Amino acid sequence: MTHRLSFSAPARDWTEALPIGNGFMGAMVFGGTRRERLQVNEDSVWSGGPRDRLNPDAHRAYEQVRALLRQGDVAAAQELAAMGMFSPVPDARHYETLGDVFVNVVPAGGDGTENVHVANYRRTLDLDAAMHRVTFDDVDGTHERRCFASYPDMTMVHVIDEPSPANIRVTVERRSHEKKTNVIWHCDGIDRPDDATVRLYGTNGSHDGITYVLAVRVVGADDGCRVRAMGRTIAVDGTRRAVVLVTARTTFRSEDPMRWCLDTLDAAEAAGVEELERRHRKDMEDFARRDRATLRLGSPDPALDAMDTPDRLARLRKGKSDPGLIELHCALARYLLIASSREGSLPANLQGIWCEDFDSPWGAKYTININTEMNYWFAEAMGFGDLHMPLLEHIRRMRPHGERVAREMYGLRGFVCHHNTDIWGDCAPVDAYMPATLWPMGAAWLCLHLVDHYRYSRDAAFARDCLPTVASAVRFLVDVMERDDEGHWALPVSLSPENTYRTPDGGSGNLCAGTAMDVQIARELFRGYLELVDAVGADGLGNDDNGSTDDTGLAALVRDRIDALTPIRIGSTGRLLEWDREYAETEPGHRHFSPLFAVYPAAQIRPDSTPKLADAALALLRHRIEHGSGGEGWSRAWSAMLFARLGRAEEAWEGVVRLLTDSAFDNLFNADKLGRPGTPFQIDGNFGGLAAVLELLVHDYGDEVALLPALPEALEDGALTGLRLRAGCALDMTWSHGALVSCAVTGLRDGEVTLIMPGGGHVPVRFGAGRRIGVVS
Repeated sequence: MTHRLSFSAPARDWTEALPIGNGFMGAMVFGGTRRERLQVNEDSVWSGGPRDRLNPDAHRAYEQVRALLRQGDVAAAQELAAMGMFSPVPDARHYETLGDVFVNVVPAGGDGTENVHVANYRRTLDLDAAMHRVTFDDVDGTHERRCFASYPDMTMVHVIDEPSPANIRVTVERRSHEKKTNVIWHCDGIDRPDDATVRLYGTNGSHDGITYVLAVRVVGADDGCRVRAMGRTIAVDGTRRAVVLVTARTTFRSEDPMRWCLDTLDAAEAAGVEELERRHRKDMEDFARRDRATLRLGSPDPALDAMDTPDRLARLRKGKSDPGLIELHCALARYLLIASSREGSLPANLQGIWCEDFDSPWGAKYTININTEMNYWFAEAMGFGDLHMPLLEHIRRMRPHGERVAREMYGLRGFVCHHNTDIWGDCAPVDAYMPATLWPMGAAWLCLHLVDHYRYSRDAAFARDCLPTVASAVRFLVDVMERDDEGHWALPVSLSPENTYRTPDGGSGNLCAGTAMDVQIARELFRGYLELVDAVGADGLGNDDNGSTDDTGLAALVRDRIDALTPIRIGSTGRLLEWDREYAETEPGHRHFSPLFAVYPAAQIRPDSTPKLADAALALLRHRIEHGSGGEGWSRAWSAMLFARLGRAEEAWEGVVRLLTDSAFDNLFNADKLGRPGTPFQIDGNFGGLAAVLELLVHDYGDEVALLPALPEALEDGALTGLRLRAGCALDMTWSHGALVSCAVTGLRDGEVTLIMPGGGHVPVRFGAGRRIGVVS
């Protein structure tokens, strides 16, 4: 089956446009008939260069804040923390739009007005071929436009095929699109380096900021047609075909981005559009190979598949069942990761690489108290470990910055980061928002992605390479922790991301010691670190100048401390505790599910092995949902994963469906909170939706894997092929009428796994590399 987003009209706004991308460059394509807009991004166009944002009084303030919290004076601790620990430059760098390419097509001799007699308009995005296509008819005949972003050639290609000769004008700009009198241009200039090319250029920030170039070339295909560049426009007259080539580069990667752009355009023009498209299709075919996972939900329904995507979404909102639309949403998530996270690119940010604004929502930064991590939760299982690498490489780039923050802010060794980072790996506190700013667990959570990549790959070289970074994050936790009154180890100054509790005197508080999420992340990181140490072996252990790497002393300390961490606790209401003691919440329906990290993405709480904790986790989850949590797309996705892990199939499925009905725009981009004025797009909801569906079908605990553990009635039929398991094999299974029909595993290396069957039986399977073993047939 081909996965395709379909529309019968051009996009009226950004949330109806369709995305293309090659990891480095992205564009939203609007599909206009006479006037096309390509809204272009490049992943390294951020608002400026690196900055020193540490508060010089942070270490002294931290010691006093820690003492005040120990005394129970939360208000004084928070007042001092705001003065002494928040950054005097509160914001990190922001991700920004690059510019717009407008393509005007007018029949030769026409007046340039929009043709009102268009018929049979069709606008599609083929998610498997990564090809955007527009077709329509008018009195002249059939018009066709297709657009794709080539990773092999680092070029976006827009092909215009006309039934009769047309005049084409391609214009480049970088300006605000808000409706206001004073239009603000955000570039240093636009010029023409040759007769067929225009470039837009500028520098964001100060002298050490990021210099960018957006270069556009037009190639006319008909003999005798003339191409000429004037100002910021390229004109082609009397051609039935024109090819618009777009590329971009910044000084983040190239000393001379203009030279790079011209060389790239020269190579693309020399190759020709047919060869560019062939290379692009071959690149995309790699993602359909047997070692990439595929998913089918329900039985194909040609009538539904032929519907426009907005109509299909409207039908779902009326309560109609449509597993195929959920599958399409999952296919879009898969496509978006391929399009925004490729070898050598930056990791997908809060909006992937698709951002329309200069002042982007939340700066489109890397928010690492849930959002960035969610972007990559499905990557390894779907066979996209290579697409995970941009995040893993960025974590290691962050390390030296985080070690400096640990030294100067906390007076400690190791690697720390707070709840945001940016293109430069900034690890200092971001914002001046007490419920979030001083959370010190960002590096620890991110390092779990390094651990998980090793668990899937068992790559010994990768283990040796990433161990110093993981060990550095562990070293910070070991050094910062203190014993509480019960003798357990916990962080003395922290918070539960973005939530607020009620103090006994009726006030509100955020800072405390030993939040549930902190300890759960620490426990997970300690376990992962010890796995890496065991993988590397004694010969691979050593020290560095920071004393924070994989030294034997640190490993011994972690082994001694891991069982003495603060345990997961249940309050008098029967719900898991979130803070270091039982506080009332100021917002019972809070959007974060931080205390449930132990359920997912970790597996410290399971219904079969820790039933009391699982019941308390379910009680907390339901309490949040009943009080309005889950309105944001990412939050709804996380809640679905949690319900699935807790075996609540129908509640999990409701979350998956509501992710579309309540949180999706017409182009299936997920919203922060649909219905709120100016609702921004957030890509984590898209990525989280696929991760949630996988949790309905498989729970991968490493040595044990549960099959169809939370299968809802609406998904009575389906198939999952090539799903990678941490044990070292790929899983294929089909189910029909709610029952497992076939199941097989293929070894990626030698190993064994115990499959927990839908009926509760346990089937141990020993496999060898390359060997396929049928379990159910």
